[in-house]
Amino acid sequence: MAQITHELVLEVLDGCAASALSEARQLGFARVTGPTELSLRTDDLDAVRSLRRVVAASTALTVPARRPRELLETSVQQRLGELLDALRRQRPRQRFRGLRLEAAGSDTADMRRLAQALAELAGLTVRPDGDLVVRVRRGAPAGTWQVLLRTTPRPLATRAWRTVDYPGAVNATIAATVLDLLEVGGEDALLDMTCGSGTFLVEQLYVAAPARAVGVDLDAAAIAAAEQHQRSARRRGRIDWVTGDVLEVDLEPGFTRILTNPPWGTLHGEHEDNQQLLADLLRRAAELAAPQARLGVLTHEITRMHRVLETAAAGWRPLGEHRFFQKGHHPRLFLLERG
Repeated sequence: MAQITHELVLEVLDGCAASALSEARQLGFARVTGPTELSLRTDDLDAVRSLRRVVAASTALTVPARRPRELLETSVQQRLGELLDALRRQRPRQRFRGLRLEAAGSDTADMRRLAQALAELAGLTVRPDGDLVVRVRRGAPAGTWQVLLRTTPRPLATRAWRTVDYPGAVNATIAATVLDLLEVGGEDALLDMTCGSGTFLVEQLYVAAPARAVGVDLDAAAIAAAEQHQRSARRRGRIDWVTGDVLEVDLEPGFTRILTNPPWGTLHGEHEDNQQLLADLLRRAAELAAPQARLGVLTHEITRMHRVLETAAAGWRPLGEHRFFQKGHHPRLFLLERG
C-alpha cells in the first residue's frame, strides 16, 4: 500500500506553541494555526507519538461540504477508511476500545449516522467513553468540513510513566516547555527545589540526562512517587531524590540550572505565606547556584513574585516571563539569571 502523507492537527496548551512547533518540525512541515493548535504534514505517523510538547495529535481530513451529512458520501468514507487503516498499522500497535464523536450537534440524526459509519469502518462500537476520539468541525476555508481522528487512545500529554496519581503535578507538556526555555543540556547540574512527583526531572531525561540531577521535596510520598516514575520511564540518567526542606537540607552547591514550582494559594497555604516562600527559595537558590546559573520559577503568585523581585531578588536578574494557560489556571514562568 502506498505511503500516506498525513495532515495532522496538533493540540497544544497556550504558551507551549513555539516549543511544540520546533519539535514538530523535526517530523515534517509544521506551522502555527492558532495559540492552541499547529498543523503538521508528515509521512511518519509512528513518530508523532514521540512529541512531548503536544497535548494530542489527530489526523485530519478536510472535504468540501455544506452540511455534515455529505461526510457520509462513499468517496469521503473511503478516504476516512484509509486514515483509520493507517491508525491500525501504527507501530507499536494502538488498541482502541470504542469510538466517541465530539462535535456540535453530536446528538442529531446526521451526526449519529456518521459516528456509526465511522465505528463500522474502525471495527468498533460507539461508546460515550470511547478512546478513538473523532471530532467534526467546520473547516477553513469556508464551505468545508473537517474530520479529526485522534491518533492514540490517550492524549500524548498523558505520560505512561506517570503510574502514581500525585496531586498537583505539573502538566507534562508545560514541564517540557519550561525545560526548553531554561535551556537545560547534558552538561548542566540541574536542581528541582520542589520536585513533587518528579515531572521536570523525568521529562529532562527524554532530552538529555544532566551531568548532575537532584530533586528535593518535603513530602516522602512525593519522593517515593518520583522514584517510581523514574523507574517507569526507563530512561538513562541518574537522579538523586532527597526528602527534606530544600531551605535547610545539605546540598553541594554549583548548580547551573535550578527550577521550582512552589505551592500556590488555592492549593496550599496562604498567599502571604507563599510570598515569603518565594523569597526564601530565591535566597536558597542563590546559595546553591553556580556563577551565571539560570533559575526558572513557575508560579501562579504573579503579583507576589513581582514584589519579591523588587525587594528580595537575592542577586537574581530577570531575563523574561512566559505565560501558560491551562483549564482556567494561568501559571507564569519567571526566568532569572545569577549575576
